[in-house]
Amino acid sequence: MTSKINIQLEVEGSSSSLLIGVTAGIFAAIIWGLWPVLTRFGVTSNFTAQEIVAVRFVFAGLMLLPYYFRKRVWQRISPIKSFIIASGAGAIYVYVSALGLQYVPAGHLGVVETGTMLILSALGGYLFLNERKTYVQVMGYCLIFGGLALVNWQSLAINATPEILLGDLYLVLGGVLWASYTILTKKWGLVSWDAVAAVSVWSLLTWVPLIILFGDFHLDVEEAGAWLVQGVGQGIITAVLGLWLYSVAVEKLGASRGSLFGALVPAFAMIGGLLFLLEVPTSYEIIGVFLTTLGILVSIRR
Repeated sequence: MTSKINIQLEVEGSSSSLLIGVTAGIFAAIIWGLWPVLTRFGVTSNFTAQEIVAVRFVFAGLMLLPYYFRKRVWQRISPIKSFIIASGAGAIYVYVSALGLQYVPAGHLGVVETGTMLILSALGGYLFLNERKTYVQVMGYCLIFGGLALVNWQSLAINATPEILLGDLYLVLGGVLWASYTILTKKWGLVSWDAVAAVSVWSLLTWVPLIILFGDFHLDVEEAGAWLVQGVGQGIITAVLGLWLYSVAVEKLGASRGSLFGALVPAFAMIGGLLFLLEVPTSYEIIGVFLTTLGILVSIRR
């Protein structure tokens, strides 16, 4: 009788963990998919790219400051390493991404930047971390490259304008920066929360003061509501809540299944651009998102 009760409790616990993990993963993908939508809305309305950087890391940095000092993160991540990863995934990354979104639809970030990051992360892992990929994973990266090429083909050959080309180039650079962060955090063996805290705090303490003092930064009290929306959306929901939800998904489902939800980000970015910014995707962009999503799903298989 006792064994039957234990088995039932294990089944119920497993089902509960599955539900929690799937829910957390979906919401993490929605948050990260809507980040380019929020950013594009900001840089095409009232904010400069530098103001987006400043408001993001003021909120995220202040929120993670207690964790940074309570957990003594500086003892595990040196100032030099903190500054490097703060450039790769912090202020400079957000800056070039915001610059790119001034010129191209939000859906481009989901394909161009995400695709560039994944391909270069895989290449860097092979060259610097001795990570070997299976033939199936290589096929997945080829699909990602196909989606990336399709969207860029549209930008270069069909809708070729200097602005669109410049926007996609900025997003490629954003993918390069994020790939460098991915490779270095793996090489240095950094814990995710420690890395995020270091990125946010060091961006707050180094880049934000420079932007406020010398950059294109103009705080308008009359736009306090818009600043609050960007601050909460950029600094708390995206930078902190999104990572926490993703961590819950990985904890409940395992690393392989938890990472599957990253495949939803390009689609959510495109859907978010359509719903909130009225950016209607072209057939090339839809196929590009499909190929990228399929490629992500294939590439994370073992």
